[in-house]
Amino acid sequence: MIKYLFSTITILITGYLFTYKVIGNTNQKNQIKPPFTIEEVIKIAPESINKLFNAIDLENGGLHAVKKALKNSDTVSACEELLLHFRTIKRDWVINSFDPMNEDEFMRVANGLLENRILLKEAEGQVPIDVSGNWDWKYTGPKDDAEFAYSLNTQNYLPALYHAWAKNKNKKYISKFDNVVKDWILQHPLPKEDDSIFLVLKGINNLDYRDIGELEWRTLDTGRRLGATWPQMFFALQNLKGFSPAARLLMLSSFIDQARYLHQYHKSGHNWTTMEMNGLALVGLAFPEFKESEKWANYALETMNEEINRQVYPDGIQTEVSSKTQWVALRRFESLARHFNNANRGISSEYMNRIEEMYNYLAYSMRPDGTQPLNNDSDKDNLRERVLIAAEKFNRQDWVYIATNGREGLKPAGLPSIIFPWAGINIMRSDWGKNATWSFFDNGPYGTGHQHRDMLHLSIHAFGKDILVDGGRYTHEDYFSFDPTIWRGYFRSSFSHNVILVDGKGQNPGPLVGEEALKKGEDFISTRQYDFATGTFTNGFEGLEGESTHSRSVLYTKDNQWFVLEQLNTDQPREIEAMWHYVPQSLVQIKDLQAFSTNTEYPNLMIIPIGKISWESRIVKGQEEPYYQGWYSETYGTKEPNPTVIYSSNIPAGKTVFGWVMVATEGKTPELTAEMEVVNSTAKIKVYENNDMIKQVTIPINKELSVIKVEE
Repeated sequence: MIKYLFSTITILITGYLFTYKVIGNTNQKNQIKPPFTIEEVIKIAPESINKLFNAIDLENGGLHAVKKALKNSDTVSACEELLLHFRTIKRDWVINSFDPMNEDEFMRVANGLLENRILLKEAEGQVPIDVSGNWDWKYTGPKDDAEFAYSLNTQNYLPALYHAWAKNKNKKYISKFDNVVKDWILQHPLPKEDDSIFLVLKGINNLDYRDIGELEWRTLDTGRRLGATWPQMFFALQNLKGFSPAARLLMLSSFIDQARYLHQYHKSGHNWTTMEMNGLALVGLAFPEFKESEKWANYALETMNEEINRQVYPDGIQTEVSSKTQWVALRRFESLARHFNNANRGISSEYMNRIEEMYNYLAYSMRPDGTQPLNNDSDKDNLRERVLIAAEKFNRQDWVYIATNGREGLKPAGLPSIIFPWAGINIMRSDWGKNATWSFFDNGPYGTGHQHRDMLHLSIHAFGKDILVDGGRYTHEDYFSFDPTIWRGYFRSSFSHNVILVDGKGQNPGPLVGEEALKKGEDFISTRQYDFATGTFTNGFEGLEGESTHSRSVLYTKDNQWFVLEQLNTDQPREIEAMWHYVPQSLVQIKDLQAFSTNTEYPNLMIIPIGKISWESRIVKGQEEPYYQGWYSETYGTKEPNPTVIYSSNIPAGKTVFGWVMVATEGKTPELTAEMEVVNSTAKIKVYENNDMIKQVTIPINKELSVIKVEE
């Protein structure tokens, strides 16, 4: 455990007395009226002004008047000339790089800010203020969630103030921005070298920001401030009197601190890198007046060229294998390219091709209703608008066809199912219509971040609705936990996924990255009649001695039926639990070991166990003791109970083969039975209706995919 150093430092600067109590990197001042004029900011923060002019390239053609004033030791005039320079230049491309906000959103956010209320996706919170109106930047929101404080310091809400002013010209919005940005800067000098944050930045003992309670100076949030808020606001407000000279000068000085900070300390091989470098690039491109601007821009571009190949598999999926972080990384890979193009700097065609490949994953993986998979840390975001905008940029009419369920665009060539072989993501679907059947089978790597222990998970969507679901993510509190007695741990663990527990234990971490692509004809195959994929989890189960491996094969026959074959290999007798998490709206029953839903306004799914194994079955929903089970989170911060069918059995040492037949229907489930016979290295599965065999499939137990047969 890290112990914090507490010390008191008193500094006398030009008649102003400051007292700081240092706890980690926290600075809390005595209450001082914030500066407004040039003279006031020079008195309060002379070191910031000195640093600013040392960082300015006075040989820049537009700064002769600044240079002359400094030569005459006239700091006030130098500041005036510098601010005049920024008021008279036009860099509209920076202003135009605001992230989009609709009117309802920016007016709600802006009006909330006037009352010191923050409206974030995570929650809404009233920021505590001191007697001078300064914010508590460590405020963790109404749910005491560190994510709230991260977003508070990221400040992506501040552009709402500009948009609200642009709509009704009310000066109070600009005044609020002026006060908030000065407040943040004055409370946040760059951390000193003996601050505990440098234990994280320098990678000592593999510490994380959460381990030291750091909320305000994460490099991620620094990159976000510089990439999506501060430069845009600085230039957008240049001709507004409410944007005080003090705020302008403090921002310019802070740009230098934050850019240097990102240049020296940033992640590699992580979605954070994309936001860090996007911010560094924008400052470098938007402020050529800084001596280091070219270095920052070039470094950011060089880093991102490396990262887009390091982080993104050849199949277009970012290595964290999360649809959420796919968009996070893609968005900033793309915005960096846009910044360089707007600044009349070139971007390679290879870089843009990689961006197109990343969009291709979003287009081809989304459900028929337009939402993204919930793999690893993800929310059920709708992708349609993103894909349609990208389709226009890249002239991809196949994406238009997918996003509109075939109403517009050109039908994609080939089959509707697709495999992303490096990430091990299998999307099995019947067609491109809005009522198409869609399933998601994961037989790929663990991922390099935001991981869930969910290899071999299967999700199913049919008739416009989800049926079998991934648990989602819910919270980042107790961020690294996989303990199912903790909310975060449950949602990350195997317990919230459609996988198998062994002796009550979930999966260990799998391989972080895919070292090679899955092989067509060996690991997967798609035909007009069926899709097939197979994978094996070999990394064992948490805390178990001995060896246990789980293999799963999925055969989807394009007619709303799935045949799932399981193999458990273990060196000793085990208890196993197979979990199938239905969507919360489902009404689920079990009869003669068959699980089935009885929905009248929602699709239904029947699960029939097959194989020579003796099962006990139960339905769990909303369980909290002795561990969480039967919970679903569609978006961050929300959760609800969902019926989870759990099959339990004891198996001997050696190999045990069993499986499931799953049938989705729009109405009532049919009266079906099924049986499986293992013959040599194949499993023959027969399905009966009213004692008449209606289908027989043959599935390989090994990887001899040539034996696959589907007979009606």
